[in-house]
Amino acid sequence: MTGTGRANAVGALHADAESLAAAATTAGGDHVAFVADGTVDAWHARLEAGSGPGGTRCLVSVDDTVRGASASTAPSTRRVGDVMLSAVEAPVDDPASTLHDLLSVVDPASGGSVIVDDPGVLLPADADPDAVVDDLLCVAAEFGVELHAVVAGDGPVVAALFRRLPTADAAADRALADRLVSHLRETDPTNFGYLRRYWREARRGLAAVEMTYPQSKQIHAALPDPETTPRTLGASLRGLVAVGALGVWGDTVAATRYDLTEYDPAFVDAVGAVLDDIED
Repeated sequence: MTGTGRANAVGALHADAESLAAAATTAGGDHVAFVADGTVDAWHARLEAGSGPGGTRCLVSVDDTVRGASASTAPSTRRVGDVMLSAVEAPVDDPASTLHDLLSVVDPASGGSVIVDDPGVLLPADADPDAVVDDLLCVAAEFGVELHAVVAGDGPVVAALFRRLPTADAAADRALADRLVSHLRETDPTNFGYLRRYWREARRGLAAVEMTYPQSKQIHAALPDPETTPRTLGASLRGLVAVGALGVWGDTVAATRYDLTEYDPAFVDAVGAVLDDIED
C-alpha cells in the first residue's frame, strides 16, 4: 500500500524472499544483495530460477562470525564468474558507506536494485533507525537503484522503512502489521491495550473528523456516541502512530496534533486484523 509520504519512494517492503527476488528481476540492471537470512549461494540460485536481473550481481554475506579485512566498512570483493562476492560483519557499522562502496564497484549504469533480507543487520548499536534508513535511501537514489527489503528483523528499523517505502502487496501488509503490533505489545503494553480495544473507534474518528491536523479531543468530538474518552482515544491514536499508520504534525509543547496526510486506513485494517487474531 502507498501512503502519502511513500508515494515517491523507489522500492518496497516484501513478505518473503520469493517476492524480494521477483522485485530484483523486475528492476533489472545491476544488483546488490545483503544476505543475512540464508546464504549467497541460495540467493544466487533463487535469482537464476527466476531469470534474475541481467547486469552485474554483487552478493554480500552478512554474518556475525565474519572477521578480518572482509568485515570492514569498505568491504573487499572478489569476482566468481559473473558474480561479485563480499562479506561484512553483522551488524554493519556504517550501512550507507558500505552500500556506497559496493555500488561504486558495481557502478550501475542503467538502474538496478539493492535488496536486504533482514533489515536488522543494517542497524548498528544505538543508531537512529530513521537516520540509517534515510542515508540508505539517499545512496540508492544517488546511484539510481531501487531499495527492497523483507519485513524481518528489529521492529524499529522495520517501522522506519515503512515510513518511507510502500508495501509490495497484501501479504507484506499482513507481515508488517504482525511485526509492528508485536513490537508495540513488547515495548508499550499500555497503548497496545488501548489500541487493541478501540482501534475500530479510532478508525471511525479519523474518517469522521474534517480537519487535516486534529487533536485527539477534536477527533473524539466527531464521533457519535463514542465508547472512548478523549484520553483513551488519544492512547489508541498513539498506538496507530507507533505502528506507522498515522503521522504526527510537527513538534509542539501543546496537545499532540495528528497528521492525516500520513493516515493509511488500509493499513489500519491490516493492524486491526492482527489485533483481532490475538488470543488472551
